[in-house]
Amino acid sequence: MLRDGFGREVDSFRIVVTMRCNYNCIFCHREGLTGLDRAEVLTPDDYRYLAYVSRKLGIVYFKITGGEPLLRRDTPDIIKGIREYSKEVSLTTNGYFLKNLAGKLADAGLDGLNVSVHSLNDEVYQAITRTRGSVKLILEGIEQALDHGIKVKLNFLAMKINLGEFEKIIEYASSKGVDVNVIELIPLGTPHHVYLEQRTSLDPIIEKLHRISSNITISNFQNRPIYTLPSGIKVNVIKGYGNPDLCARCTRLRLTPEGWIKTCIFLEEPFVDISKELKNKDEYGVVEKIKKAVSIRKPYFTRGRS
Repeated sequence: MLRDGFGREVDSFRIVVTMRCNYNCIFCHREGLTGLDRAEVLTPDDYRYLAYVSRKLGIVYFKITGGEPLLRRDTPDIIKGIREYSKEVSLTTNGYFLKNLAGKLADAGLDGLNVSVHSLNDEVYQAITRTRGSVKLILEGIEQALDHGIKVKLNFLAMKINLGEFEKIIEYASSKGVDVNVIELIPLGTPHHVYLEQRTSLDPIIEKLHRISSNITISNFQNRPIYTLPSGIKVNVIKGYGNPDLCARCTRLRLTPEGWIKTCIFLEEPFVDISKELKNKDEYGVVEKIKKAVSIRKPYFTRGRS
């Protein structure tokens, strides 16, 4: 198992396969990547090779994200290649294309989906996503994914505009038997005026969860509090900014569409360019580049900096 200089194990990759997106959400931090035109250099075979080598180093969990990853027509092929050598492959999506692609994703071996459902009200949903879309399409996509045996988790980013919908989101999730991530708005990449207008404390949600939960645990990944509700679903609370506890147990490397390994969502640099080694199927080179990336990892927030 790989460990960085702070004793943190590294066992996962979060892979941005595209920066393209059909939405323009008011809060989007674009995975901490600056610029929208990031070249999609890597092929499904390159990602498969990354998984092949990574497994030998103990990196066995992969999260596919974007942008909107389902805008890439070869995303099912990317998933299939990675799944050959991983313990788990999951994908984050806004859900717009899910209704038509759930079957292909299941056939490719996708284990789990994180679907953004920030509102069940079309007017609020459209204001957040800055689209004319209806959340009904997203919910239909979730149904298709569940019917195909894919595990689904909802991502709910709490803001002033949707804070009052938390209980409705929980009711919906409970009715479908799906877990929920409650996420705090962070200033990374969010327009300053949006952050000031929309940021809200998660305390009311946390207080509610404490009252209604049947069990509370802390996850090994990022020290996230997990609340088990009477319905059986689990609610993860994610505070990503100014939280040294989260950084203390972060086990993730990040990969950009160009094939650059990033060590933290909050840091554009330093990065390690692994694209050439993946293209050349240079196992030694891939191993050394991954080890280098691990060696330069540092917690972004610490007890002295929060």
